[in-house]
Amino acid sequence: MKTKNIFLLIFLLAVTSSIFVIFGGNQQASIQSIVSETHKGLNKLKLLKENLNQPEEKKLLPNENYLIPLGFVQQPHLYPHSLWTNTSVPVVVTYVRRSGHEKQAVGFLRNMQQYLPNTTVLIYNLGLDEDALQVIHNYCDSIRCIIMPFDLGSFPSHVSEDVSHAFRPLIIQDALNKAGGVIFLECNLRLTRHIDSLLKSAVGSSKQKGNGIIAWATRQATSSLTHPNMYGYFETTSENFLFLPMVEATKLIIYNTADIHNNVMLPWVQCALTEDCIFPIGAQSSGCHFNKKPQYRYSGCHGYDTSALNIVLGLQFDFNAALYTYPGQSSMKESYFKLVSDSDAIFEYSALEDNITTFPSFRKDVIY
Repeated sequence: MKTKNIFLLIFLLAVTSSIFVIFGGNQQASIQSIVSETHKGLNKLKLLKENLNQPEEKKLLPNENYLIPLGFVQQPHLYPHSLWTNTSVPVVVTYVRRSGHEKQAVGFLRNMQQYLPNTTVLIYNLGLDEDALQVIHNYCDSIRCIIMPFDLGSFPSHVSEDVSHAFRPLIIQDALNKAGGVIFLECNLRLTRHIDSLLKSAVGSSKQKGNGIIAWATRQATSSLTHPNMYGYFETTSENFLFLPMVEATKLIIYNTADIHNNVMLPWVQCALTEDCIFPIGAQSSGCHFNKKPQYRYSGCHGYDTSALNIVLGLQFDFNAALYTYPGQSSMKESYFKLVSDSDAIFEYSALEDNITTFPSFRKDVIY
Protein backbone atom coordinates (compact mmCIF):
# COMPACT_ATOMS: atom_id res chain seq x y z
CA MET A 1 0.00 0.00 0.00
CA LYS A 2 2.83 2.38 0.89
CA THR A 3 4.56 1.58 -2.41
CA LYS A 4 1.41 2.41 -4.39
CA ASN A 5 1.07 5.73 -2.57
CA ILE A 6 4.63 6.71 -3.41
CA PHE A 7 4.21 5.86 -7.11
CA LEU A 8 0.98 7.87 -7.16
CA LEU A 9 2.77 10.84 -5.58
CA ILE A 10 5.55 10.70 -8.17
CA PHE A 11 3.02 10.45 -10.99
CA LEU A 12 1.04 13.47 -9.77
CA LEU A 13 4.21 15.52 -9.39
CA ALA A 14 5.27 14.65 -12.91
CA VAL A 15 1.87 15.53 -14.37
CA THR A 16 1.73 18.82 -12.47
CA SER A 17 5.21 19.79 -13.60
CA SER A 18 4.46 18.88 -17.22
CA ILE A 19 1.34 21.04 -17.24
CA PHE A 20 3.36 23.90 -15.84
CA VAL A 21 5.86 23.52 -18.67
CA ILE A 22 3.19 23.28 -21.37
CA PHE A 23 1.37 26.41 -20.26
CA GLY A 24 4.36 28.66 -20.30
CA GLY A 25 6.23 28.23 -17.08
CA ASN A 26 9.96 28.62 -16.88
CA GLN A 27 11.16 25.54 -18.75
CA GLN A 28 14.57 25.32 -17.08
CA ALA A 29 13.10 25.71 -13.59
CA SER A 30 10.41 23.15 -14.37
CA ILE A 31 12.92 20.55 -15.52
CA GLN A 32 15.01 21.09 -12.39
CA SER A 33 11.87 20.75 -10.27
CA ILE A 34 10.90 17.50 -11.99
CA VAL A 35 14.40 16.07 -11.51
CA SER A 36 14.45 17.13 -7.85
CA GLU A 37 11.04 15.65 -7.05
CA THR A 38 11.87 12.48 -8.95
CA HIS A 39 15.05 12.01 -6.90
CA LYS A 40 13.07 12.52 -3.71
CA GLY A 41 10.57 9.90 -4.82
CA LEU A 42 13.31 7.43 -5.72
CA ASN A 43 14.96 7.94 -2.35
CA LYS A 44 11.66 7.22 -0.63
CA LEU A 45 11.26 4.05 -2.69
CA LYS A 46 14.78 2.95 -1.74
CA LEU A 47 14.06 3.56 1.94
CA LEU A 48 10.77 1.66 1.70
CA LYS A 49 12.51 -1.29 0.05
CA GLU A 50 15.10 -1.39 2.82
CA ASN A 51 12.36 -1.35 5.45
CA LEU A 52 10.47 -4.17 3.71
CA ASN A 53 13.61 -6.31 3.60
CA GLN A 54 14.09 -5.99 7.35
CA PRO A 55 12.46 -8.81 9.37
CA GLU A 56 9.36 -7.81 11.29
CA GLU A 57 10.05 -7.35 14.99
CA LYS A 58 7.99 -9.86 16.97
CA LYS A 59 7.28 -9.13 20.59
CA LEU A 60 4.87 -10.42 23.20
CA LEU A 61 3.56 -7.22 24.73
CA PRO A 62 -0.10 -7.67 25.73
CA ASN A 63 -1.81 -4.99 27.76
CA GLU A 64 -1.27 -5.38 31.50
CA ASN A 65 -5.01 -4.93 31.93
CA TYR A 66 -5.32 -8.48 30.61
CA LEU A 67 -2.42 -9.96 32.57
CA ILE A 68 -3.05 -8.56 36.04
CA PRO A 69 -6.51 -10.14 36.54
CA LEU A 70 -4.96 -13.48 35.60
CA GLY A 71 -2.44 -13.24 38.42
CA PHE A 72 0.63 -11.85 36.70
CA VAL A 73 1.53 -9.39 39.42
CA GLN A 74 4.64 -8.54 41.44
CA GLN A 75 3.72 -10.98 44.21
CA PRO A 76 1.82 -13.82 42.52
CA HIS A 77 0.05 -16.70 44.26
CA LEU A 78 2.61 -19.48 43.93
CA TYR A 79 2.59 -23.14 44.87
CA PRO A 80 2.98 -24.36 47.60
CA HIS A 81 2.66 -21.12 49.60
CA SER A 82 -0.70 -19.89 48.25
CA LEU A 83 -3.31 -22.62 47.98
CA TRP A 84 -7.05 -22.89 48.21
CA THR A 85 -8.18 -24.09 51.60
CA ASN A 86 -10.88 -26.68 52.36
CA THR A 87 -10.13 -28.62 49.20
CA SER A 88 -7.40 -30.84 47.87
CA VAL A 89 -4.96 -29.42 45.34
CA PRO A 90 -4.75 -29.74 42.40
CA VAL A 91 -8.33 -29.00 41.39
CA VAL A 92 -9.86 -30.40 38.22
CA VAL A 93 -10.56 -27.85 35.49
CA THR A 94 -12.62 -28.12 32.33
CA TYR A 95 -14.84 -25.80 30.29
CA VAL A 96 -18.16 -25.76 28.44
CA ARG A 97 -18.73 -23.57 25.41
CA ARG A 98 -21.31 -24.86 22.96
CA SER A 99 -24.58 -26.77 22.93
CA GLY A 100 -23.96 -30.40 23.81
CA HIS A 101 -21.16 -29.66 26.23
CA GLU A 102 -23.64 -29.80 29.10
CA LYS A 103 -24.18 -33.54 28.46
CA GLN A 104 -20.44 -34.06 28.32
CA ALA A 105 -20.05 -32.10 31.55
CA VAL A 106 -22.51 -34.37 33.39
CA GLY A 107 -20.58 -37.46 32.35
CA PHE A 108 -17.33 -35.69 33.22
CA LEU A 109 -18.58 -34.88 36.73
CA ARG A 110 -19.70 -38.43 37.39
CA ASN A 111 -16.31 -39.72 36.24
CA MET A 112 -14.42 -37.32 38.51
CA GLN A 113 -16.62 -38.32 41.45
CA GLN A 114 -15.56 -41.90 40.85
CA TYR A 115 -11.80 -41.39 40.60
CA LEU A 116 -11.25 -38.08 42.44
CA PRO A 117 -14.11 -37.91 44.97
CA ASN A 118 -12.37 -35.40 47.24
CA THR A 119 -11.27 -33.05 44.48
CA THR A 120 -13.07 -29.85 43.51
CA VAL A 121 -14.11 -29.56 39.87
CA LEU A 122 -14.15 -26.11 38.24
CA ILE A 123 -16.31 -25.90 35.12
CA TYR A 124 -15.59 -22.69 33.20
CA ASN A 125 -18.62 -21.44 31.30
CA LEU A 126 -17.60 -19.78 28.04
CA GLY A 127 -21.03 -19.31 26.56
CA LEU A 128 -23.67 -21.86 27.53
CA ASP A 129 -27.18 -20.48 27.99
CA GLU A 130 -29.16 -20.77 31.22
CA ASP A 131 -31.09 -23.89 30.17
CA ALA A 132 -27.89 -25.76 29.38
CA LEU A 133 -26.26 -24.56 32.58
CA GLN A 134 -29.22 -25.83 34.58
CA VAL A 135 -28.53 -29.33 33.26
CA ILE A 136 -25.06 -29.13 34.80
CA HIS A 137 -26.34 -27.55 38.01
CA ASN A 138 -28.57 -30.57 38.55
CA TYR A 139 -25.46 -32.72 38.93
CA CYS A 140 -23.07 -30.15 40.33
CA ASP A 141 -22.52 -30.53 44.05
CA SER A 142 -21.93 -27.03 45.42
CA ILE A 143 -19.15 -28.34 47.68
CA ARG A 144 -17.07 -30.21 45.10
CA CYS A 145 -18.27 -28.57 41.90
CA ILE A 146 -18.18 -24.90 40.93
CA ILE A 147 -19.40 -23.38 37.67
CA MET A 148 -17.09 -20.47 36.89
CA PRO A 149 -18.34 -17.64 34.63
CA PHE A 150 -15.53 -16.50 32.33
CA ASP A 151 -16.15 -13.52 30.07
CA LEU A 152 -14.16 -13.88 26.86
CA GLY A 153 -15.40 -10.43 25.89
CA SER A 154 -12.91 -8.99 28.38
CA PHE A 155 -10.06 -10.12 26.13
CA PRO A 156 -9.05 -9.38 22.52
CA SER A 157 -11.66 -10.61 20.04
CA HIS A 158 -9.45 -13.34 18.55
CA VAL A 159 -9.41 -15.15 21.90
CA SER A 160 -13.01 -16.25 21.32
CA GLU A 161 -12.25 -18.11 18.09
CA ASP A 162 -12.69 -21.87 18.41
CA VAL A 163 -9.95 -22.85 16.00
CA SER A 164 -7.09 -21.34 18.00
CA HIS A 165 -8.23 -22.31 21.52
CA ALA A 166 -6.52 -19.13 22.68
CA PHE A 167 -8.87 -19.16 25.67
CA ARG A 168 -7.42 -22.44 26.96
CA PRO A 169 -4.21 -21.04 28.54
CA LEU A 170 -6.27 -18.18 30.02
CA ILE A 171 -8.60 -20.63 31.77
CA ILE A 172 -5.71 -22.70 33.08
CA GLN A 173 -3.90 -19.61 34.35
CA ASP A 174 -7.02 -18.27 36.06
CA ALA A 175 -7.46 -21.58 37.88
CA LEU A 176 -3.77 -21.77 38.80
CA ASN A 177 -3.95 -18.27 40.24
CA LYS A 178 -6.92 -19.27 42.37
CA ALA A 179 -6.02 -22.80 43.47
CA GLY A 180 -2.28 -23.30 42.98
CA GLY A 181 -2.52 -26.58 41.07
CA VAL A 182 -4.66 -27.84 38.19
CA ILE A 183 -5.60 -31.06 36.45
CA PHE A 184 -6.85 -29.69 33.14
CA LEU A 185 -8.98 -31.95 30.97
CA GLU A 186 -11.24 -31.31 28.00
CA CYS A 187 -14.79 -32.23 28.99
CA ASN A 188 -14.89 -35.10 26.49
CA LEU A 189 -12.13 -36.94 28.36
CA ARG A 190 -12.67 -39.45 31.17
CA LEU A 191 -10.28 -41.00 33.65
CA THR A 192 -9.84 -44.77 33.44
CA ARG A 193 -7.85 -45.22 36.65
CA HIS A 194 -6.68 -43.36 39.73
CA ILE A 195 -3.93 -40.80 39.15
CA ASP A 196 -2.41 -40.33 42.62
CA SER A 197 1.03 -41.43 41.42
CA LEU A 198 0.93 -38.88 38.62
CA LEU A 199 0.13 -36.05 40.99
CA LYS A 200 3.03 -37.01 43.24
CA SER A 201 5.52 -37.16 40.37
CA ALA A 202 4.47 -33.74 39.08
CA VAL A 203 5.00 -31.97 42.38
CA GLY A 204 7.85 -34.19 43.56
CA SER A 205 8.93 -35.16 47.05
CA SER A 206 11.64 -34.42 49.57
CA LYS A 207 13.87 -36.92 47.75
CA GLN A 208 13.24 -35.78 44.20
CA LYS A 209 11.90 -32.44 43.10
CA GLY A 210 9.14 -32.46 40.51
CA ASN A 211 9.09 -30.07 37.57
CA GLY A 212 5.57 -28.83 38.21
CA ILE A 213 4.02 -30.21 35.04
CA ILE A 214 3.14 -33.46 33.31
CA ALA A 215 2.02 -33.55 29.69
CA TRP A 216 1.32 -36.34 27.21
CA ALA A 217 3.43 -36.58 24.07
CA THR A 218 2.28 -37.43 20.57
CA ARG A 219 4.27 -39.00 17.75
CA GLN A 220 4.54 -35.75 15.80
CA ALA A 221 7.46 -33.37 16.09
CA THR A 222 6.69 -29.89 17.35
CA SER A 223 8.17 -28.45 14.15
CA SER A 224 5.70 -30.40 12.00
CA LEU A 225 2.67 -28.74 13.59
CA THR A 226 3.93 -25.23 14.29
CA HIS A 227 3.72 -22.39 11.78
CA PRO A 228 7.21 -21.00 11.04
CA ASN A 229 6.14 -17.44 11.93
CA MET A 230 5.38 -18.35 15.55
CA TYR A 231 8.95 -19.07 16.65
CA GLY A 232 10.12 -15.49 16.32
CA TYR A 233 7.84 -14.38 19.15
CA PHE A 234 9.83 -16.62 21.48
CA GLU A 235 13.21 -15.64 20.02
CA THR A 236 13.93 -19.13 18.76
CA THR A 237 13.86 -21.08 15.48
CA SER A 238 12.18 -24.21 14.18
CA GLU A 239 15.51 -26.04 14.02
CA ASN A 240 15.44 -26.38 17.81
CA PHE A 241 12.17 -28.34 17.65
CA LEU A 242 12.80 -30.82 14.85
CA PHE A 243 13.08 -33.78 17.23
CA LEU A 244 11.00 -32.51 20.14
CA PRO A 245 7.72 -34.48 20.44
CA MET A 246 4.54 -32.44 20.42
CA VAL A 247 2.54 -32.68 23.64
CA GLU A 248 -1.22 -32.31 23.84
CA ALA A 249 -2.93 -29.33 25.45
CA THR A 250 -6.12 -31.32 26.04
CA LYS A 251 -4.80 -32.81 29.27
CA LEU A 252 -2.23 -31.36 31.65
CA ILE A 253 -1.23 -31.64 35.27
CA ILE A 254 0.35 -28.36 36.27
CA TYR A 255 1.33 -26.54 39.45
CA ASN A 256 1.85 -22.81 39.82
CA THR A 257 5.49 -22.97 40.90
CA ALA A 258 7.69 -19.94 40.32
CA ASP A 259 9.34 -21.51 37.26
CA ILE A 260 6.05 -22.60 35.72
CA HIS A 261 4.42 -19.24 36.44
CA ASN A 262 7.21 -17.11 34.98
CA ASN A 263 8.65 -19.29 32.23
CA VAL A 264 5.70 -21.37 31.00
CA MET A 265 2.38 -19.77 31.82
CA LEU A 266 3.39 -16.13 31.26
CA PRO A 267 4.77 -16.54 27.71
CA TRP A 268 1.98 -19.01 26.85
CA VAL A 269 -0.69 -16.54 27.95
CA GLN A 270 1.12 -13.63 26.29
CA CYS A 271 1.14 -15.47 22.98
CA ALA A 272 -2.55 -16.35 23.36
CA LEU A 273 -3.32 -12.66 23.82
CA THR A 274 -1.19 -11.62 20.81
CA GLU A 275 -3.15 -12.41 17.65
CA ASP A 276 -0.21 -12.60 15.25
CA CYS A 277 1.57 -14.99 17.62
CA ILE A 278 -1.23 -17.47 18.26
CA PHE A 279 -2.72 -17.07 14.78
CA PRO A 280 0.11 -16.39 12.27
CA ILE A 281 -0.93 -15.23 8.82
CA GLY A 282 -1.49 -18.29 6.67
CA ALA A 283 -1.97 -20.69 9.58
CA GLN A 284 -4.61 -23.40 9.26
CA SER A 285 -5.66 -26.49 11.20
CA SER A 286 -6.61 -28.75 8.28
CA GLY A 287 -4.95 -30.08 5.15
CA CYS A 288 -2.01 -31.62 6.99
CA HIS A 289 0.63 -33.37 4.89
CA PHE A 290 2.36 -35.85 7.17
CA ASN A 291 3.75 -37.73 4.17
CA LYS A 292 6.46 -35.11 3.77
CA LYS A 293 9.98 -36.33 4.37
CA PRO A 294 11.69 -35.78 6.66
CA GLN A 295 8.61 -35.98 8.89
CA TYR A 296 9.70 -33.09 11.09
CA ARG A 297 9.06 -30.66 8.20
CA TYR A 298 6.12 -28.31 8.66
CA SER A 299 3.02 -30.25 7.62
CA GLY A 300 0.95 -27.20 6.73
CA CYS A 301 -1.14 -27.55 9.90
CA HIS A 302 -0.70 -25.26 12.89
CA GLY A 303 -1.47 -26.19 16.50
CA TYR A 304 -2.23 -22.65 17.74
CA ASP A 305 -2.24 -22.74 21.58
CA THR A 306 -0.76 -26.25 21.54
CA SER A 307 2.14 -25.09 19.38
CA ALA A 308 2.82 -22.16 21.70
CA LEU A 309 2.77 -24.46 24.73
CA ASN A 310 5.30 -26.79 23.13
CA ILE A 311 7.65 -23.94 22.30
CA VAL A 312 7.66 -22.58 25.86
CA LEU A 313 8.08 -26.07 27.33
CA GLY A 314 10.98 -26.81 25.01
CA LEU A 315 12.70 -23.57 25.97
CA GLN A 316 12.04 -24.00 29.69
CA PHE A 317 13.35 -27.58 29.85
CA ASP A 318 16.22 -27.21 27.38
CA PHE A 319 14.46 -29.37 24.77
CA ASN A 320 14.40 -32.43 27.05
CA ALA A 321 10.84 -33.73 26.79
CA ALA A 322 11.51 -36.40 29.42
CA LEU A 323 11.43 -33.65 32.05
CA TYR A 324 7.79 -32.78 31.44
CA THR A 325 6.10 -35.73 29.70
CA TYR A 326 4.55 -38.84 31.15
CA PRO A 327 7.09 -41.63 30.52
CA GLY A 328 4.54 -44.35 29.77
CA GLN A 329 2.53 -42.58 27.09
CA SER A 330 3.52 -45.16 24.48
CA SER A 331 1.91 -48.03 26.36
CA MET A 332 -1.83 -48.48 25.90
CA LYS A 333 -1.91 -50.50 29.12
CA GLU A 334 -0.83 -47.40 31.01
CA SER A 335 -3.42 -45.09 29.51
CA TYR A 336 -5.16 -42.93 32.10
CA PHE A 337 -7.77 -41.43 29.78
CA LYS A 338 -10.41 -42.27 27.24
CA LEU A 339 -12.22 -40.06 24.73
CA VAL A 340 -16.04 -39.91 24.79
CA SER A 341 -17.91 -38.81 21.68
CA ASP A 342 -20.80 -36.36 21.91
CA SER A 343 -23.23 -39.07 20.82
CA ASP A 344 -22.03 -41.40 23.58
CA ALA A 345 -22.31 -38.57 26.12
CA ILE A 346 -25.90 -37.89 25.03
CA PHE A 347 -26.76 -41.59 25.27
CA GLU A 348 -25.23 -41.80 28.75
CA TYR A 349 -27.11 -38.70 29.88
CA SER A 350 -30.43 -39.98 28.53
CA ALA A 351 -29.98 -43.28 30.35
CA LEU A 352 -29.12 -41.41 33.52
CA GLU A 353 -32.22 -39.23 33.28
CA ASP A 354 -34.39 -42.31 32.68
CA ASN A 355 -33.07 -43.86 35.88
CA ILE A 356 -33.74 -40.64 37.79
CA THR A 357 -37.32 -40.58 36.54
CA THR A 358 -37.77 -44.13 37.80
CA PHE A 359 -35.77 -43.67 41.00
CA PRO A 360 -35.95 -39.99 42.15
CA SER A 361 -33.15 -40.44 44.69
CA PHE A 362 -30.74 -41.67 42.00
CA ARG A 363 -29.36 -38.21 41.16
CA LYS A 364 -28.32 -37.64 44.75
CA ASP A 365 -26.67 -41.05 44.87
CA VAL A 366 -24.51 -40.45 41.79
CA ILE A 367 -23.26 -37.08 43.00
CA TYR A 368 -22.00 -37.71 46.47
